[in-house]
Amino acid sequence: MICRSCNQEHNNNFCPNCGEKRDVEKITLTSMMSYAFVSVTNMDKGFLLNLKMLLLKPQRITSEYLNGKRKGILNPISFLILSVTLYLVVLELFKIPKKPSDISKLPSRTLETLGNMSYKAGQFIRTYLKFFWILAIIPLGLAQKLIFRKYNFTEHLAISSFIIGQATLVGIISYLILRWPLIFDPVIYIMITWMVYRVFRTNNKLDSLLLAFVVLFLFILQLILITFLIGLSQV
Repeated sequence: MICRSCNQEHNNNFCPNCGEKRDVEKITLTSMMSYAFVSVTNMDKGFLLNLKMLLLKPQRITSEYLNGKRKGILNPISFLILSVTLYLVVLELFKIPKKPSDISKLPSRTLETLGNMSYKAGQFIRTYLKFFWILAIIPLGLAQKLIFRKYNFTEHLAISSFIIGQATLVGIISYLILRWPLIFDPVIYIMITWMVYRVFRTNNKLDSLLLAFVVLFLFILQLILITFLIGLSQV
């Protein structure tokens, strides 16, 4: 057998040099659809494994991923991007009609300026929601790093990706019921707090819960600051 990928000669089921499978079936529409279905619905690896483990054992999956046991676990950034994409698809399918905003009725010049900044920031965030929410892992990772010093900042970004990705998926259900916008949905922030608590939980559960709330406070504070700066830059 000559490997199709690296031309290594071997008699194994998988190439010892590059790992390519020996017998590769011919590509058909049925085989492609079957592979795609199995890839998405396989509870033992990939997206659904992340979803299941982050729901049941978030501390275990994050710890295993950071410690190098990554077989079957979907990369946290890929998981986050896929979660946000699914949210945006649902958002598009069940879109809420936009209400016109009239900031001219605000009583004072200062309030009018603040209202204009908020409106501009809101427009910017709605336009670039996918990128804004994906980059939210940075303030969440920073808040975690300040409170929990167990990992380095990059590792906290990976944890944040898992947490925000899972919270976003819960936000899909929340949106269908409450119709709150993503960054204003309280269910998402409750889920983020709960995930932080479960990932960093120690024997002292009360302290862990209080620290999770501190992380949430710092996270929201940074989001408000970022939103303010966006509004300021758009005026």
